[in-house]
Amino acid sequence: MPLYSYQCEVCGPFRAWQPMARSDQAAACPSCNAQSQRLLAAPSLSAVSADNRIAHERNERSADTPRVVQRAELESHGGHGHRHAPQQGRNMYRPSMLGHAH
Repeated sequence: MPLYSYQCEVCGPFRAWQPMARSDQAAACPSCNAQSQRLLAAPSLSAVSADNRIAHERNERSADTPRVVQRAELESHGGHGHRHAPQQGRNMYRPSMLGHAH
């Protein structure tokens, strides 16, 4: 259940837990019991991992003007930004693939 911020015209701001289904409804002030309207608030982005936040910011920046990458830049990074170590003798069949004998 989310915690919403409200503004009582008599007592000032307060916060109250409300079900999401009642997010657009007024809440009673805990001090004077007056019906109070919910305040708009920014989302809590601190709950998002740093990697997801960075990826989202990059996507937002490139939405209107995507970054243009030259072929030489791609080739210098192995085609996609980083190199992989060679995998010699890699077993492509995992133990979870039972019954798939080759």
